[in-house]
Amino acid sequence: MKFGVCQWSLPIDGPYAIRMTADVGLKGIQLDIGSYNRGFPLSLQVVQEAYLEYAEKYGITISSLAVRELDNYGMTRKDGTPEKEIVLKAISKSIEIANAMRIPIVMLASFEDGEIKTEQDFNTVVDCLKKACEEAEQYNLIIATENLLSIEENKRLFKLVNKPNLKLYFDTQNYYLRKNYNTANMVRELFPYICEVHVKDGANGYLSGALLGEGDSGFFETMKVLKEKKFDGWIHLENYYDQQPLSLQGEDPMELLKKDILTLENTVS
Repeated sequence: MKFGVCQWSLPIDGPYAIRMTADVGLKGIQLDIGSYNRGFPLSLQVVQEAYLEYAEKYGITISSLAVRELDNYGMTRKDGTPEKEIVLKAISKSIEIANAMRIPIVMLASFEDGEIKTEQDFNTVVDCLKKACEEAEQYNLIIATENLLSIEENKRLFKLVNKPNLKLYFDTQNYYLRKNYNTANMVRELFPYICEVHVKDGANGYLSGALLGEGDSGFFETMKVLKEKKFDGWIHLENYYDQQPLSLQGEDPMELLKKDILTLENTVS
């Protein structure tokens, strides 16, 4: 397994996050394209070059790209609306960015505004993912769905999209926190689809609010299954080290990150 961190889990924005990632001994990072209101900053060549320069200098792999703006403008939005146009623009921009920066995976999340709650939502997202996969396949890019669907719903999603470059971006807390699913069992059943993993924990309903293994998501059981399955992809830490309640455990978020790194290393050793 290879360990990295999500850009939004670090207490700093911008390319210097690459150096901070290297300073704590991690080897990879997942970037976000930024917001629509700011014109998706990572689409700017000067910004891309800055990240790539730091990545090369500090030996960090940018393993995947997230489109977190889909939390505000979801793929479930009705076709033909201004909001759906923002969705489609975000997806196209992310694919362009990934190709330009040689980032192999584009993660498209279905949370918040884009959570799949109805059959209509499901079918709308299927169509959106199909188009994204078709656009991405010309560059040999993977489209990764991160969602709250059940095991059977996920299998149905993959069957209907029917694209070899669609994969699952797995998360060790979201399924339990939002749906009370057994996360370890989901790994067992959905493992063939998984490309990368977010690790985080939380307790009492807090997202990314507890150090790994100190929450109620079943972190150790989930990691045991990933180890048994011989997962060898990227695992990115996604706790919110500079946000409450986790930040109340220490003044320095980077020290909290180091604790999670140690836990993660000991768990898979």
